[in-house]
Amino acid sequence: MSKAFTKVILGLLLSMALQARAQVVPTMPQADTTLSRTPAGRNVVTPLNTTTLPLQSDTVTPARRNVVTPLVPDMLRILDPDSTQRAAARDSTAGAALIFTGDVSFLSVCAGSTVQVPFTPSGTFNADNQFVVQLVDASNNFVIISVPAKSGPLTAVIPADKKGGHLYRLRVVSTSPAVVGNEVAIRLLTGPTARLETADGSTSSRIMPGQEAQLRVTLSGSGPWSFRVSDGTTVRQTLSNPYYFSIKPEQIQAYKLTGVANACGSGTVDGQVIVNVDPNPEPRLALKDAEKGFRVCTNTPFQVPISATGVYKAGNNFVVQIAEPGGEFRTISPADTVGPLVARVPLATKAGQYRLRVAASAPLLYSDTTTIVVAAPTRVALQSDSLSVKEGESAELTLRFEGGGPWFVLLSDGTYENNILSSPHTLKVNPLNPTNYQITSAGGLCGVGSFTGRAHVYVKVPPSTIAMGVPSQSIICSGGEVEIPFTSTGRFYLANKFIVQVADENGNWVNLPTTGKESPLKVKITPTFQGDTISAQRLRILATAPSVVSEPREIKVIAPDAAIGEVSGRGVIASGGSTRIRLKFKNGLPPWSFTLSDGSTVQGTFLNPYLITVSPTATSEFTISSLKSACGSGTSMGTAIVTVEK
Repeated sequence: MSKAFTKVILGLLLSMALQARAQVVPTMPQADTTLSRTPAGRNVVTPLNTTTLPLQSDTVTPARRNVVTPLVPDMLRILDPDSTQRAAARDSTAGAALIFTGDVSFLSVCAGSTVQVPFTPSGTFNADNQFVVQLVDASNNFVIISVPAKSGPLTAVIPADKKGGHLYRLRVVSTSPAVVGNEVAIRLLTGPTARLETADGSTSSRIMPGQEAQLRVTLSGSGPWSFRVSDGTTVRQTLSNPYYFSIKPEQIQAYKLTGVANACGSGTVDGQVIVNVDPNPEPRLALKDAEKGFRVCTNTPFQVPISATGVYKAGNNFVVQIAEPGGEFRTISPADTVGPLVARVPLATKAGQYRLRVAASAPLLYSDTTTIVVAAPTRVALQSDSLSVKEGESAELTLRFEGGGPWFVLLSDGTYENNILSSPHTLKVNPLNPTNYQITSAGGLCGVGSFTGRAHVYVKVPPSTIAMGVPSQSIICSGGEVEIPFTSTGRFYLANKFIVQVADENGNWVNLPTTGKESPLKVKITPTFQGDTISAQRLRILATAPSVVSEPREIKVIAPDAAIGEVSGRGVIASGGSTRIRLKFKNGLPPWSFTLSDGSTVQGTFLNPYLITVSPTATSEFTISSLKSACGSGTSMGTAIVTVEK
């Protein structure tokens, strides 16, 4: 090998080494903007102190920074300028290094817990290489959660300040060469919280001796949960949320939660309920969920939940009453001793807003009032319109609604729409033919209502036409098949057929065998007459439904068996010599195939005339013994004589 060639090779290797700068994986913990730090003193597992891990310098000046784009585009790139040349030379000789982070996505872990992260390295890693685990949040900020190690699996500690419910990913990275492994999702469980209140969401309850009070605990975080109440009641591993339970104190008592826990440890508790035990409590009457009010229809039963506590006299009954603003109350329910009460607004009541309350008879007692809205029955009117649209376009019908909504409507053509919130409302229809529209059914909050109106939509259907295109062949043999393209406008019915017709000698149109429903049609050309070897035949396309025809076009048709081959020529040759004889073809459609009387055969020639070389050993007379063209068999005439002199 020459010295010049050796220098070229060394120069190329040095250039490659200088270009392959080492990618150094950042080991500086990044800001985790999705989470907040846990206050000092919290009783949790202490996270790994990542600040004690070896860090590479990030004080690189722009002029000296020269790195390969990292595998993760949004990851911070940090280089040690003093080691760049050494790492580049070392990594340029290494094989393609890869890291496959093991699947831990099936795990559900808590902050502060330990996770074994398996991984599989492949390729060549340098002797000083180390592997670490990074925890990446949704903003691609990361923090190192393991100590460096030469091999796996790596033991990682989820920092205690991480909150469950956020999106996190784990990945394994190497330092020499710098390789980032694939990311694997991991689920962090949420810590528990619990709130204590009465079954109806209040903070106090009043009962008589021997009665029970209903309490509930609303839980959050990852279940199952365990909690303890201040009276010693303990519930373990429940999945019910909210959790309901009964208490029966003998005297006034306050209840609160003393602790809650789940798989991630203890959490926070809130709420306190005071249960008053009164042997002779004062009667109290209230509407439950009074702030929600009521929205009802006339003559339709509805329930009114009530809260009646304390001691009532014998024979007490409860009733529901309504009144117009500023008017007197009137009863709209039968008397009952317990709730909920079933009420019904009289049919003749006008639609509008009223006041509603509950009354007790012994003692005479009234609840606070709430709002009740009485909705009117639905009435729908279809605006009487006469519209005109082009074929394929939609028309808009106008509907006007009255009464309690939301509304629905069903038209006579099957068009349906519900959850209509405004009036007037436009409804799109897509008629294929001129159509009369009316309402089949309509209603709203109070069920099916009344409806009126009719509208007509006229559809402008363009006239049906056929335009015949140029046949795929301008000349064809009788009995041959040709493709005929066409275009059409307007509407054709499902029963329609397109048929190609040919004109007979009297100008009448005769159907030809036609295949196809769309362009192009395939048709077999079989004229009813032919006055010459080649004749011009008129074709057209007929549609059956509706009956429409195209303008005719001409095509030249060659009669079958019409090819004629003529042999001619005379010559004298010496023994062992050769000469050419001449064949001329008339009529027929090329290519021609023929066989001479000496057995010479030619298949599919387009040459006319055709010169063929013959080498007879004795004086011979040549004729055509067989002739075929695209239109079938033909006939021959003439001879060629070749004299052989010995």
